[in-house]
Amino acid sequence: MWIPKKFAYMSLSEAHILLREIARGKRSEETVPVFQAYDRVLAEDIISDINIPPFPVSHVDGYAVRSEDTLQASINNPVSLKVIGRIYLDEVYRGEVKSGEAAYISTGCALPNGADAVTPVERVRERGGYIEVLRPLHPRENVIPAGADVKKGEKVFCTGHILRAQDIKLLIDLKKWMVKVFRRPIVALFSVGSELTDRFEEADKKKFDSHSAAISILISEAGGVPMSLGVVPDDTNAIISKLREGIEKADVVVTIGGASIGEKDYVLEATKRIGESKVVIRGIKVQPGRVTSLCILNDKPIVMLPGHFQSTLVGFYAILLPLIRLLSGLEPEEPCLTVRARLTRKIVIREFLSFDRVRFVRLMKVLGNYFAEPILGNSSIASVVTNSDGFIIVPCGRDILEEGEEVNVHLIRGLYPFK
Repeated sequence: MWIPKKFAYMSLSEAHILLREIARGKRSEETVPVFQAYDRVLAEDIISDINIPPFPVSHVDGYAVRSEDTLQASINNPVSLKVIGRIYLDEVYRGEVKSGEAAYISTGCALPNGADAVTPVERVRERGGYIEVLRPLHPRENVIPAGADVKKGEKVFCTGHILRAQDIKLLIDLKKWMVKVFRRPIVALFSVGSELTDRFEEADKKKFDSHSAAISILISEAGGVPMSLGVVPDDTNAIISKLREGIEKADVVVTIGGASIGEKDYVLEATKRIGESKVVIRGIKVQPGRVTSLCILNDKPIVMLPGHFQSTLVGFYAILLPLIRLLSGLEPEEPCLTVRARLTRKIVIREFLSFDRVRFVRLMKVLGNYFAEPILGNSSIASVVTNSDGFIIVPCGRDILEEGEEVNVHLIRGLYPFK
């Protein structure tokens, strides 16, 4: 059933429940070379087929010995052992250390048969073809056992794990040359407005569409693959054409502008005229960004972001970011980096008391403590964001935050570098 233009605002927790339902069954997987798997989300558990290390290895440069030969060793009564060979990483040593013998060994080399301990080079005296051990060694001293790092059959990573640089290193050590990951969702986006252009030669006559450039970056940082469909005028038929193109090519379609209740807001009407359309979210209880909406059109989610830049960003954070994460195999709430800071001045917000309110702030560090300075400006002013280092969320019901009050400053990848 079609829901008209009027808003029925819902909380983010309610919206995220609906996003889970939308994403269910829409995730897909692919297998990629391990060298291309950085920052991808695992779609399988990784079980080790081998031990790492595969055999006991030396933890130091030293001499492999039988610990029982050193039981009586001391500085005043050193134990003399004959050096029978030398073991290096690029060689295979097939000798055996017998009683009264020792073999030089490099860090990381496999312990020779018969040896069960290693004495570091700095703790022995070398005399010709012999060494003098100056203290007793216990079994496995300076030895890394087989499987000390990873054991055969051990679950190394779980489904849903985001692969980091160190994880790629371990997968290579495990000889996992191919890994199964969730496919990055393709996100098509276009801006709506007869005043806009995406052509450089028209930039002096019309406003260049910079919103799409910023949102494309954020889509990529969130784990999606952005696909720009350009700009369309305030015309229902033109919007219908772009929506159809997006539905055909992408997993998610994003519109920027044209989805409120003004005379030239035609996006909802366009979705209605294409086919089977269901409005799932018609406004969220967050300001700015409250007109952010979502409908399902031919089984594809259509995310409608507001046109004012601050509202566009909040709509991305509130709805599009969690949707991309869900389709990528992650939980909807991004584990944002937050900085605890004290407000430099009072914030008074009288409007939208039943909503969460987002306010952008500049961070300052004084004597090891962080302070958050609110940056004021209506939702269309981009410099509020460019001059900020993060944002705070004023919870619903609060109309005053006092000067000196502690707040969490949120940092989103793509908007703010993690310093």
